Amino acid sequence: MTCWDVLGLPSDADGRTIKRQYATLLKKTRPDDDPEGFQRLREAYEEALNWQQWAQEQDTATVTEVVASTVVAPVAADTLQAHYQQAMAAGLGLEFEVALLKRCIADDEVSEEDRRWAFETFQWLSAWQRLELPQDLIDALANRCKNALQYSLALAMAQRDEAGFLAAYAARFDQPWLKQPAHTQWFNQMLATMLTESHFWSPAVFEAVRAGQGWHGSEHGCPEDEWQHLLRRQQGPVFMAHQRALAATAPDTPQQRAARLLLAPMSLGQRRAFAQRLSEPDWDACRTLAATLKADHPEVAFAMPGGTPYFWQDWETAFDTLPLLLAIVVGCLAGALFQAPWQAGVLVSTAGDAFAWSIAYMAGGALAWQVWRPLAHRLRVLDERLAAKLPRWLSPTRLPLLPVRDLIPGAAMSIAISLQFGPAAGLTLVAVLAAVGAGKRRARLSVKEWAAIFPRKAMGAIGLGAIAFALVFGALKYLDSRHQVSRNQGLQQWTERVCSRMPRNAEACQAPATHAQWYGQEATQ
Repeated sequence: MTCWDVLGLPSDADGRTIKRQYATLLKKTRPDDDPEGFQRLREAYEEALNWQQWAQEQDTATVTEVVASTVVAPVAADTLQAHYQQAMAAGLGLEFEVALLKRCIADDEVSEEDRRWAFETFQWLSAWQRLELPQDLIDALANRCKNALQYSLALAMAQRDEAGFLAAYAARFDQPWLKQPAHTQWFNQMLATMLTESHFWSPAVFEAVRAGQGWHGSEHGCPEDEWQHLLRRQQGPVFMAHQRALAATAPDTPQQRAARLLLAPMSLGQRRAFAQRLSEPDWDACRTLAATLKADHPEVAFAMPGGTPYFWQDWETAFDTLPLLLAIVVGCLAGALFQAPWQAGVLVSTAGDAFAWSIAYMAGGALAWQVWRPLAHRLRVLDERLAAKLPRWLSPTRLPLLPVRDLIPGAAMSIAISLQFGPAAGLTLVAVLAAVGAGKRRARLSVKEWAAIFPRKAMGAIGLGAIAFALVFGALKYLDSRHQVSRNQGLQQWTERVCSRMPRNAEACQAPATHAQWYGQEATQ
């Protein structure tokens, strides 16, 4: 007699049925009345539970192997349906579904047909899915589906593939899980963010998404911040055409000057030279235009120097005064040395005086510039018209020199040092400025300063400058030393030098000293 015969149950009874039958029979077979019968019942009960647990483990392993073999090698949907029916017949429908869910999450080789069958059969990610499914698996499945959909759309945008994006967007109808409100809201937000931040913009893509998502009227479903950006980007061709037209016209207004700095086809050196002519209202216009380009026209912003519309920020506070300062110092030094008596031993002191005067000219020029610069900005329109009549070779950066802003201050400084140190000083100042300008014309500058890109070379240039200064100073000192007399050379009176050792009545000491007697050997040099 088997344990099933004792319990009166079939061999495929589950654990719950076995426990209920045991409780029922236990009321009829008490240990006090029938100890042997109770012992047989207890043994049959334990054997049936052990058998049922073993059979369940075997069936679960079998079902798992069936699921694994099914999804690894693509099979027809009816085959997968047959396996599911077998699991259901064995009471292992939940186990089958969980195993298949794990494979769909972890295995990229699961066929699309099998995935579609699983979603349709089990209604995953919907309100009708099993409540017994582990939540972590449901969340992992949702993330996988979202990532796959987002990747296909983002890849098309990155490749600037308009047709590919439209095809991927149309495939959303094959994703029934998107019908759930939470997933629909995520998809709507993801599309708005993607279109806003992408460098690629297609009016056809925007209109397709706008129609598909129902972004119309005041009750549109697009997030408000992104919606305003998208509308501006849709109107972007008109806006960019207007800004490029401003960049091509004479820079008479701050908006025109901002458009020219950011959008005109100029080299970086020309942009930097143009930036030195801007005033505070011009910089405000640059900030406004740059913010608009970054937010609504990322493709245009990415094509700018350094990949950003804010490439000019370091130029706003920078003022390229080094060429002018160098020209003032060299001009004063050259003019002073040109006028100095080289045979008098005063070259070092003359150079020191010239350097001190150059500092004074720098300070005075800086104060005068603070007064002159606002006036030059007010006369900007007239200045541009006058600059158009000047020859282009005068400009150091292929930008027309502005007579009011550039030439008049430079001429005033040249005349000022010429009046004190002679024409050689003014000509030297002009020559240094011309040499620096010629170097700028040939230099290929990047967004960063040369000293920031090549710090070692910059330090080396400073070191060479210090060495050159030391050599010049040493040469002047050497020249001075050759033409300076000692305390016993030509400084005393002739009688003190010769007649102090002679008798008072010496004939040679009675007459006034001659030129040769006074200077001695020095008179022949």
